Amino acid sequence: MSGVAVFEDTDFPIAYGEEMLARVLALHSGAEDLPDYGKWIHDHMGGRVVAFRNRLLPQIRAFTDLHGLDILDFGCGTGSTTVVLAESAESARITAVDIDPGSLEIARLRFDHHGVASRITTFHITPIHGTGDLDLQSESFDFILLNGVLEHVVPFRARARVLLEIWRVLRPGGLLFISETPNLLWPIDRHTTGLPFIPWLPSRVAYLAAVACRRHNRGADLDVRGRRGMTYWEIVGPLKSAGSVEVLNIIKTGNLLFPAGMGAGDTASFKRKLGTFILERILGQLLTSLGVPVVAVGPFIEYLCLRKQRTADQFQEINGVILRHLRKNGESVL
Repeated sequence: MSGVAVFEDTDFPIAYGEEMLARVLALHSGAEDLPDYGKWIHDHMGGRVVAFRNRLLPQIRAFTDLHGLDILDFGCGTGSTTVVLAESAESARITAVDIDPGSLEIARLRFDHHGVASRITTFHITPIHGTGDLDLQSESFDFILLNGVLEHVVPFRARARVLLEIWRVLRPGGLLFISETPNLLWPIDRHTTGLPFIPWLPSRVAYLAAVACRRHNRGADLDVRGRRGMTYWEIVGPLKSAGSVEVLNIIKTGNLLFPAGMGAGDTASFKRKLGTFILERILGQLLTSLGVPVVAVGPFIEYLCLRKQRTADQFQEINGVILRHLRKNGESVL
């Protein structure tokens, strides 16, 4: 069926216009028969902006107010998260990057519509294979957002390299905020197909099962669509190898699934409330004693906030600067 014949711009939360709708439909061309097609179009035509304002932003603000920061939205997609960041921190300097040129074109239209384009730098990136592949200076950002990104990185072994490259451009004391990445500990694919065991199966078997169940188009790459997430340990492991990592979910916000509580208008089912209670109230104390955030065992790695600690050499350099300043001004160093 033709997506153009089904949708009108007035059907969506934000009236972005016909050009935006045409580009969003083109981005999802070939997926018209998949169960979530209508939801994807709705999300990109404003649904995700509204959701991020209500749900994602309060969780970020539990850790930082974003004002005056250098911010990187890595894997910005069609720019919904970037708009929300720009709206909430007018003094911030924002860079948005993505691997898909079509998504970036939609993002630029979105930025223009919301009047934030002048404060956002966008550019296309290529796959990361090693240190320096990301054309950004080391230690140049205070806050980096990865929202629904890591599950799309293929091959799977490249994910550690991507994390290390992102960590390289984060300043000491800066925050890496990861959300919406499916937790590989859970057997149900809640992200892509809705089918059980898809995240745990070999790629070829998962592909055949998803096609047979009409949850994936033949010939398309199921791994790229995000059927296999990551565990918390797969995320922090490479970062710890590069230096010290602080998990702010444990030391700042009480180790909760929702650091700032549930967002406005976020209604939870009894099942979700029960799961949250079990994870936070029953398992939370044990996990905290083990130094593990509750989000590590939830269905998604959501609202995970990691702070990059300074190295011993950096502390010595800072102390040296302070001592030189004191001596220059004739002040006591004791």
